[in-house]
Amino acid sequence: MITPETVRKIITVSINAPSGSNSQPWRFEIRGNEIDVIAEPEKDHPILNYHNRGTWIAHGALIENIKISAGASGFKTEIKIFPDLANPNLTAQIKLSEAAPVEEELSQIILQRTTNRKRYDLKPLTIEQKNYLRQSVEEISGEIRVIWIEDGNQINRLGQVAAANEIVTLENEKLHELFFDEVVWSRGEEEKKMKGLFVETMELKPPEKFGLKLFKRWSIMNKLAKFGLAKKIAAGNAKNYAATPLMGLVAVKNDDRDFITAGRVIERIWLKATRLGFSFHLITGTMFFWQGINLGGLKLFSREHQQLIDEEYQAILDIAGIKDKSWLVTAMFRVGRGGEPTARSSKKMPEIRWR
Repeated sequence: MITPETVRKIITVSINAPSGSNSQPWRFEIRGNEIDVIAEPEKDHPILNYHNRGTWIAHGALIENIKISAGASGFKTEIKIFPDLANPNLTAQIKLSEAAPVEEELSQIILQRTTNRKRYDLKPLTIEQKNYLRQSVEEISGEIRVIWIEDGNQINRLGQVAAANEIVTLENEKLHELFFDEVVWSRGEEEKKMKGLFVETMELKPPEKFGLKLFKRWSIMNKLAKFGLAKKIAAGNAKNYAATPLMGLVAVKNDDRDFITAGRVIERIWLKATRLGFSFHLITGTMFFWQGINLGGLKLFSREHQQLIDEEYQAILDIAGIKDKSWLVTAMFRVGRGGEPTARSSKKMPEIRWR
């Protein structure tokens, strides 16, 4: 039987989905056995959230969690994406109906899923483990491709691509301001806000954490950036990003619905990786900067930074073997053995309205 308590439990579990700086850009309206998933993109990063697509990826992950959690609770889900063109923030309508329980093994993993930014052991995954992860793409219909990268040289190059985000962010005053507005410096502050980028999840060493507090002042960061500090930080981060036996590139068509699909597939891979005992790290910055500049006409960046972003994005396409310009690489991820993360982000109770 579908009760308000059942629906609330499904939603409360399912919000353990990734979102930019833990922004959790969603709320819910319930009508009997129907759940309306409503976007609040204003909570997301105003630059990286080009065309609300960061929000759509987060909502895709959320929707996949709802499907899995509901299935394990004995409910089939009928999902309609963007069902009302007059209400673009109505991401999905999900109708529940009683059915036999399914996917109980993944439902038990949802609350364990977390980001791990540590360096990973380079021991390769087995063929069986890789096939288990790869099946996720086939299990969700939509225009999406995941390109799996195991070559060490290509992974090193992708580490540099990911770290270009740090160069641009630390050398651009507006992005610098936005980044430090999102940093949460203590567990007490994190538990109060229930959003933001908790500094302990960044896996910084004590000197790096001290430096981060120093770099919060733009006047200091701007001066040091002129002596190459941002590029030095990025070079170190690139090595961390590349410390993994496996990376994935997520490509979609230039359509908002496909970004929802991307979020669903990413979350499914993430849950399966967690079930296997692996760590996971999702990376989107450089790719969303490229979309903002080349698809949205964003004028925030210097010529040098635009050129850097274009070069790094082209490197992604070359590694992925993508020549068809109708495809966009929108995210990359790392999978490997990273041990336990130092900290996890907290999730706030979702806003649920009953109608």
